[in-house]
Amino acid sequence: MTTVVVNDASCLIDLHKGQLLNVMLTLPYRFVVPLPIRHAEALDLTDRDWRILGDAGLFTFDLPPELVEEAMRIKTAHPKLSANDCLCLVSTRCQERGILLTGDRMLRRVATESGLRVHGVLWVVDELWKAGACRAGVLLAALQCWRDDRAVFLPDSEIALRLRRIRGSS
Repeated sequence: MTTVVVNDASCLIDLHKGQLLNVMLTLPYRFVVPLPIRHAEALDLTDRDWRILGDAGLFTFDLPPELVEEAMRIKTAHPKLSANDCLCLVSTRCQERGILLTGDRMLRRVATESGLRVHGVLWVVDELWKAGACRAGVLLAALQCWRDDRAVFLPDSEIALRLRRIRGSS
């Protein structure tokens, strides 16, 4: 059974900035994005981009009404989460072996407390590196992009660790 990775908007934004979105889709997971996330204004992706990503393996998950209702109950219980965060959480919960891919601290905390597996974009870098899915230069460029981008909130120490590891192995 293939593990499903549910992507939130923050990770999609960072992966797109680091030019790793298409590369990520080569990993042996089924990648999904809840339909409302696909339409999030913060994502700088065109309809053409979404078609290409869909062809490459990023699937859109249209939540049935009962899951939307569950997401809204979570929103009531955790008002600091956005509605889209709650939709990602519910989308991950309904997967047998789901992983939530998020960079949002509050969403990560709630998901972890719910017993879900949670990772961020640095996990994607690790997975790509382990799989040999792309050249070291591609990963180095993404890490440097994220390190230098004030709108990307990743631990400097974790970025530096991966930069050293990848540079040392190349």
